[in-house]
Amino acid sequence: MSEQLWIELPPISETAPSRLLVFLHGEGSSPEQFIPVALAWQLKFPGATGLVMQGLQERAAGQFEWYDPRGVAHERAPRVRDAAARLAQRLTQLQQREQFQPDSTVLVGFSQGANVVLEMIRSQPGLCGIAVAYAGRLSRPMQRGETVSPQVHLIHGGMDSLTPLVYARQALDGLQAAGASATLDVIEDASHGITQDMIILGTTRAMQTVFRHRRVARLKHLN
Repeated sequence: MSEQLWIELPPISETAPSRLLVFLHGEGSSPEQFIPVALAWQLKFPGATGLVMQGLQERAAGQFEWYDPRGVAHERAPRVRDAAARLAQRLTQLQQREQFQPDSTVLVGFSQGANVVLEMIRSQPGLCGIAVAYAGRLSRPMQRGETVSPQVHLIHGGMDSLTPLVYARQALDGLQAAGASATLDVIEDASHGITQDMIILGTTRAMQTVFRHRRVARLKHLN
């Protein structure tokens, strides 16, 4: 296993609001390959520190994954949960060390990384304020009594054959049934990847959430 655990991208602007953007790449990828997506997000949040995390397992030289993908969904679920717990512990330590508040933390994941993000916000409440899942799915059905506190934005390609759109719809239904505030945006002609349109959608949804929370906080203050 490589010693590198993440790549840190410093803020573009020292005057813009401070925030922590955490990125989880897909299966068989690496932090280096995900940097263009992270930089595109930073352009919309110039005061943010970006952390492009490295998968927990090395599948091949320079290629990482968050969990062993073999087997059917119920067989993979414990591995996803274990990966989520390990990563959440690491992020909590980083937040405390760098004094980033959970409310100002945004988790962004793709494919396997998105699955881990969706598991993290279920099993580790209060970890972030916004979660964005590209081409993701729930690793296990939502349970009665579960609550999800962050705003969740699902973004999916209509032509995705590796993680078909039906899984994103199932995730949306499950999250909303649990009382979560969740959205789903579909790029009809996109396959399994992150296109420029998807980046625009993700950053727009995140900014809308930030501004909405600011407006609510301001109204409460005025009242």
